[in-house]
Amino acid sequence: MARAAFGPKAGDRGSVLLEVALAIPALVAVAVALTWVVSLGATYVRALDVAQSSARQVARGAAPVPTPEGFESDVTVEGNVVRARVTSDVSAPVPLLRGITVTVAADAVAAVEAALPTWAGDGG
Repeated sequence: MARAAFGPKAGDRGSVLLEVALAIPALVAVAVALTWVVSLGATYVRALDVAQSSARQVARGAAPVPTPEGFESDVTVEGNVVRARVTSDVSAPVPLLRGITVTVAADAVAAVEAALPTWAGDGG
């Protein structure tokens, strides 16, 4: 009797297990990469908020906003323009890749309002 053409072949045994075993680590790697991208975006939004607030405060004559932990800020006054730059290094979320970091930077500019008072620009 002839064997059906659509039945399983002896050489295909275990191939689904192998395909799943290869697919799961790839899916985990994609999930980790997406998590890192979201983390970079959140860090940028936070840095931008601090930069804008610092530039605005210095333009009004007050001290810049305190920089959160893990961030560095630099505020300069050039003529009638205040420039604030906030940076942070973000490491990969996997311990195996901790050596890989991305520097996230946000810049903000504000016009000086009236005369610039006492703040001298000590860098943050």
